[in-house]
Amino acid sequence: MRALGYIAVVIILLSGFTTLVNAQITHTPTFDGASAYDFLLEQCSFGPRPPGSENLTLCKTYVQETLESFGWNVTLQNFTYRETLCTNIIATWNSSTNAVILLGAHYDTRPEASADPDPLNRTKPVLGANDGGSGTAVLMELARILPVSVRSTVELVFFDAEDSGGIDGWDWIQGSTYYVSTLNTSRRQSIRAMILVDMVGDSDLIIPRESSSTSSLQNAIWSIASQMGYNDTFLDTIGARITDDHSPFLIARIPAVDLIHYPFPDSWHTLADTPDKCSAESLEIVGRVLETFVVEQVAGNITFPLDTQYLFYVALIIVPLIFIVLVYRHLKK
Repeated sequence: MRALGYIAVVIILLSGFTTLVNAQITHTPTFDGASAYDFLLEQCSFGPRPPGSENLTLCKTYVQETLESFGWNVTLQNFTYRETLCTNIIATWNSSTNAVILLGAHYDTRPEASADPDPLNRTKPVLGANDGGSGTAVLMELARILPVSVRSTVELVFFDAEDSGGIDGWDWIQGSTYYVSTLNTSRRQSIRAMILVDMVGDSDLIIPRESSSTSSLQNAIWSIASQMGYNDTFLDTIGARITDDHSPFLIARIPAVDLIHYPFPDSWHTLADTPDKCSAESLEIVGRVLETFVVEQVAGNITFPLDTQYLFYVALIIVPLIFIVLVYRHLKK
């Protein structure tokens, strides 16, 4: 009987996993890629936006005022890193502190074009249309169009100080690292999913499965993308393991996924990271998948277990072994 109980547990877990991946979507998205592209252009109008700069301060005010115009409550989370004042922008609906899904992007840009093919350009700041601007634009458009009925389940976080790693002693992902450090145990446990959007605006956008991301969460997103006909963008292949703003969440045992173009586009960390390399269509594909995810998955009260990627293979081994034990015991009687 105990063995049968084990089998039942495995079957239930696998059943939940199958439902999660194969759930049929019903929501019709309204995310507008052209509107998101306008948000990208507005950010770039301030010029390069490295941490601590006046340009980033202006951009921060723009993002805050735009979110507030859509009815969101905005909190500025200040922190200091290497004597530089930095700010994460946090948006919640009706001051909710119980959002179960967190959508994140970094809004700062790289201080130096360290990958530029011209050595003379490598100390110049990057405009960051794609690397910084695109993810922020997607979140801003989601803030505009998400159905009011699901907004209280969502928290939007725009991280500062993500993209200065390796310059003047700076490390990467400082905004997200600080944000996670402020979460108490109950808040960490209440977050069902953290989804990061980073470099999602390239005209030839491809997003493979970032290899450190939570598999169950990744499966749900890729299932939605597939049903929407976006297989050419959301590739069902394994990409690299990337240190990004989702990493501190994974360390904190929070299910997290990184939606990021890989291999990085040629414009990455160069002066060529400009709006003409981006497209409204790419922004719309990612935005519509996330909009649908929020409405269909989070409103459906679905959770995303950590380490789910091993569950199926473990079950393939354990279930037959249990049956063998049962048969052996029966034959001995």
